[in-house]
This record gives sequence, structure tokens and C-alpha cells, in this order.
Amino acid sequence: MAVEPHPDLPPSLYKYCSQDAARAVLSNKTMQFSRPGLFNDGFDLRIALAIDVDENAVIERALDQIYEGAYGPEPFPAGNKLGALLLLMRVFFRGKPEPDAFKEAIRPGIKELVANRKIMLRQLCAELAAETAKFKVLCLSSSGTIAPMWGNYAENIHGAALQFAPREEDSLFLVARPVTYVDHEPVLFDDQGFTDWLSGRRGLNDSDLLSQFLYSKTAEWAPEREWRIVAGNGWKPDDEREYVEFSARDLEAVVFGFRSNAAFREEITKLVAERYPECRLCEMRPADGQMAYEIVDL
Repeated sequence: MAVEPHPDLPPSLYKYCSQDAARAVLSNKTMQFSRPGLFNDGFDLRIALAIDVDENAVIERALDQIYEGAYGPEPFPAGNKLGALLLLMRVFFRGKPEPDAFKEAIRPGIKELVANRKIMLRQLCAELAAETAKFKVLCLSSSGTIAPMWGNYAENIHGAALQFAPREEDSLFLVARPVTYVDHEPVLFDDQGFTDWLSGRRGLNDSDLLSQFLYSKTAEWAPEREWRIVAGNGWKPDDEREYVEFSARDLEAVVFGFRSNAAFREEITKLVAERYPECRLCEMRPADGQMAYEIVDL
């Protein structure tokens, strides 16, 4: 079955490597998926979420919606346990109480939920972090000319960047998704969203919480232009790392850092000739007259 790629998937994705990592990837034809605890960002898959609301407005609107859910004439879209309870009330409690008395009776409970929303969020984030701590992730970039990436991940420009361009229908790289970089905590609920949750119309799953956890990073990391492939708990859940085979046809190019030595280049050139007949050899170097890098064919 063909994979549906992300609409913004770039033509190529890059993996910055030290010399040893490049040798391992090309020799074994595998990519390393790792748990987030091995990453260099301590907040990876451990983000905080926010509920940014007007407390008084949310309380009043939630009280109205709860009453309508229990006694209103319109169909009620139950989204959580409270919603299911309100649907039962419609069946078993036919008598319609006076609206103001009903709302005042449940107001203290709603006020407490709103007041304790930060505690609820901390608990929710802790649960999600515990769930995703065993996930396996492969991190890539949409660009092969990012100076800090060459410095940090490619052995101070002595290593290489592996350029992948998915050519197979079931290519591993077609399931990559972009990371979103944020200046503040992602908002779980706005006023209406929180109101709908309080009044039983919306579940937490409606907010795609897992995606926010998996594909959000702080803005400081934005220059990496990261795309990632998430493999859930992986194929061997007890292992911190797993090595997943990729198609030889997907390796578009090996891009040598301009500081890489002749021995490394000879070794990689031989590997590519033997195992990756469609792969090009390139070099990343400073562009003439510019303070930028470029990739050129060798």
C-alpha cells in the first residue's frame, strides 16, 4: 500500500553524520532510530502545554452548554465521560429544572475544574511524556547546507551529509513529518475548546495531543529545519536504539564536508560504487563570494 506523504515533504532529506556514522549507515544500509532520552534536547517529547482562557467567560458558557446538553432540544455531540452522562440524563430525567437553579448547583464544580486546569495539564503532560519516552525517532533535515548542523553533527565539517530522495512507493522517508518550532507552550484549548471539554462536547483526543508532543520543539532549534520519522515503540520495544533498513535507491547523494580527508573519501566512494549505483558524490563547500555553503557534484 502506497504511503501518503506530507504535502510539504521536500524533494530531499538530509542526515548529517560523523565519519564513523556515515561508514555505519552506508555499510549496513540502515538508519538509527533512537529514544528521545538519547537526544541533545532535554525537552524533546517532553513539552509543556497551555490552556489560554478567560476564566469567567468559560465558566458561564460551559454552564449554558451543560444545561443545553442535558435538557436542550438540539442533538448533543458527546465527546467525553460528562457528555455520555448528559446523554443519559436526557433519557432518564425528563423533568426540566429551572435553568438558573441548575447552573448554580453545578457552578462550584465547574469553577474548581477551571481553577485546577494547570494541575490537570501537568498531569496530562507527565503521562504523555512517559508514553513517548520509549518511542523511536529518526531525525533528518530539509537542508544540507546548514552551518551549525555541519559543525555539531558532521564532525566539524570532516564528516558527511547523506541526501535521501524517496523513490520507492513504500519508502521509509515518505512518512517524515515536519517539526513545528514554537516561542511558547502550544495551546491545548482556547476559550471555546475548553468550554466544549468542560461541557462534555469534546475529548482530549480531539486535539491531536500526541502530534503536538512528537513534532514540537522550542524556537531555538528552528535553524535545524527538522523533519522526523516516528516509529512508535519500534520493533524491539526494550531497545533504546534500532536500526531500520532503507532502500539503496533512496540514497540520492553522499555530500562530503570540505574538510573531510582523502582516506575517508576513498572508503566512502568505494562503498557507494559497490552498493549504491544510483548515488551521486558531492561536496559541501563555501560558495564563492558569499557567507553561505553550497553543494556541488564531484
